[in-house]
Amino acid sequence: ARDYGLNVNPDTEVLITHGATEAIFATILGLINPGDEVIIGEPFYDSYLPAVQMAGGIARFYQLQPPDWAIDFDHLAGLFNHKTKLILINTPHNPTGKVFTTEEMSRIAVLCIEHDVLALVDEVYEHIIFDEHQQVTMAMLPEMRPRTLHISSLGKTFSATGWKVGWIVAPPELIQAAFRTHQFMTFCGAAPFQEAAAVA
Repeated sequence: ARDYGLNVNPDTEVLITHGATEAIFATILGLINPGDEVIIGEPFYDSYLPAVQMAGGIARFYQLQPPDWAIDFDHLAGLFNHKTKLILINTPHNPTGKVFTTEEMSRIAVLCIEHDVLALVDEVYEHIIFDEHQQVTMAMLPEMRPRTLHISSLGKTFSATGWKVGWIVAPPELIQAAFRTHQFMTFCGAAPFQEAAAVA
């Protein structure tokens, strides 16, 4: 609510995970069926592809082009089809540091709406922003909240990566999909770290 103007029900729209990596894995396993396609931008964090492969999904790639890590939107649009289930977006981006602009996020949102695709947005660096950049989370954009899963964690913001406190914020039906896999992975993270995260 403070950062993005979004009111979230903590009982039905938040899932605490054992770090953001588990959040990504649980989400993909919960939502992707064999043969579903997932669009991933290159370069990418190394857990994305194995998660898609273990779920039986098919990864499709677009490249962020140096020096400013721009998106070729013609190429990206060509990756969307009737098999596309989800696009995975990482902003601020690891490893380039790119912060996706409002225009870029809006153009991706248009493609998601047009093709009825979910957006999994890895935003673990969301509070480490410099210069004139501004974090734009996908759920803020028109018509995107029902199809967006926001993933973040305590680790990067507070330099406490070993505590492994992550979360997913999404509509209840998407949270349930992630929860049904998460409960058989680790069930829950350490409660004292979650208390400390809330205080921080």
